[in-house]
Amino acid sequence: MFFSQDNAETVPKTLTTLIKKEGNQWYDVGIIKGTSCVKKELLPDTAYKFRVAGINAGVRGAFSEISAFKTCLLGYPSAPSAIKISKVGGKSTEGAHLSWEPPQNTAGKITKYSVYLAVRNAAAHVDQKPGDPAQLAFVRVYCDPAPTCTVTAASLASTHIDYTTKPAIIFRIAPRNEKGYGPATQVRWLQDAQSPAAQKVAVKRTVGGDG
Repeated sequence: MFFSQDNAETVPKTLTTLIKKEGNQWYDVGIIKGTSCVKKELLPDTAYKFRVAGINAGVRGAFSEISAFKTCLLGYPSAPSAIKISKVGGKSTEGAHLSWEPPQNTAGKITKYSVYLAVRNAAAHVDQKPGDPAQLAFVRVYCDPAPTCTVTAASLASTHIDYTTKPAIIFRIAPRNEKGYGPATQVRWLQDAQSPAAQKVAVKRTVGGDG
């Protein structure tokens, strides 16, 4: 397992093996025989990216899709988990229903959740090619205390289809308590390549913060 640390001035002393530099620096967390591990000593209010590769007979395979994770500040809620997305009326063209579990650490009462949808960025004019990272722009489509929402077909009409790997619609869900917003969880809702949504032109991304 490898991880990259964004917007941090220091690196834990235990992570000393530099694996690769591609704009970000990747560090070796360890070689794990099982399918799970715990990484401690993470810095607060810091964004991390994780990726995993299998090793067989000493040969490393391809890396997994990169997973993002952001630690929270003391007093703020952690990110929501167990996000489930289903089609409304059995068709993605009719909307999407989302549900999720509250943060493990609420640090008080959750006052509301904000759900953001990645949309087409009118400021960018270059089509995204498969395998290239997208530049996402997000709009808020839900803001309420309940851990569930329905995104209408009208909102999905302007969605950005991400082709970094398989066609997918991207959502972000951020919790808020009395003190403010905690980190958001980003999830990709995979689309059938033949669906009307997936056949739309996919464009860039400007990663926005929580609102």
